[in-house]
Amino acid sequence: MIFSRTRGWIGVDIGTHMVKLAQVERHASHIELVEALSIPRQELWLDSADGAKDISSSLEIQAALSLGARFQGRDAAVTLPMAVCDVRTCNVEAGTDAEQRAAVQRELESVSADTQGAREFDYWSVELPTDKGPVADNTIALSITSAWASRVGEDLREAGLVGQVLDGLPLAAARAIAISMPNASGPVAAVDWGHHRATLCSVIGGRPLFVRALRECGFQSVTSALCKTLAVTADEARKLLHDHGLPNRTRGGVTELQSVIEEVAREPLDRFVEELRRTTGYLSQQRRSIAPQRVVLLGGGAAVKNMASYLDDRIEVPVEAWSLDAAASTTARERQYPIELFGPAIALSSLAWAN
Repeated sequence: MIFSRTRGWIGVDIGTHMVKLAQVERHASHIELVEALSIPRQELWLDSADGAKDISSSLEIQAALSLGARFQGRDAAVTLPMAVCDVRTCNVEAGTDAEQRAAVQRELESVSADTQGAREFDYWSVELPTDKGPVADNTIALSITSAWASRVGEDLREAGLVGQVLDGLPLAAARAIAISMPNASGPVAAVDWGHHRATLCSVIGGRPLFVRALRECGFQSVTSALCKTLAVTADEARKLLHDHGLPNRTRGGVTELQSVIEEVAREPLDRFVEELRRTTGYLSQQRRSIAPQRVVLLGGGAAVKNMASYLDDRIEVPVEAWSLDAAASTTARERQYPIELFGPAIALSSLAWAN
């Protein structure tokens, strides 16, 4: 035990707007965040994944490693944004691992366009109970083009890191829920509200059993509304949202600026609320065994002040922002980076201890 590893890998969460790195340590029954940094992209991605196919993240990773004095080691786990991933459910008959992998590959080949080229993929088995009759789909497959896998591998090498795992964001988000809520007894909806895309995963026991992109709900629509109406930059809009945010009328003390932000961002916020309602409602009616008992927000949208309480007032399921305990969040707060941004990166770091 004296030689057991206490420091996790460096978790690298590559996003369309920012690249986030985090590293944790294991102490008895809990983990502690020892370093976390978020680096804005030098070259912004376009709205489509195709527009970003040649964009490297190497410089952002190197900048984070240089600025993060507490990062240690070279082993890393990395995930890519859902904008460049394909996720789908399919039916795979029982068999050996090789037979099941071959079946998933045939499924992907049957639906992938020829222009996408070769793909790298992984899959996991799920059970999707329903009250409306049998459901054939029993597997979720997540894939990216081989070109993207090569690109991220090269980015890590250029930054001096050794990639151990290329993980899927739904799996990283589910692991983040397991870390923060190890005793959760029922399904939890992990909602990664990223710059270009919002992804909802219904999680039980650290495993995503349902994955859906919330249509046209990328967090950029909220910041863009503020930029357009208030004549501020994107960075200024994010600071307004983080420092002032939305009204929390249950606690009173609503400021004039919060009311202005709510009014300006009402359209994209209403669209997000509607998509969240629609998805949780569908699960409640058609997949009751995996219908979420609570919603946990991660990503940029989760870092908006009072966002969780704002949503909690508007949907039927309790909403909260992702977090570790207060002590474990110290590093992120000291550097003025909201802990909500780092759930997937923290989960990636913790893969160092995976069996």
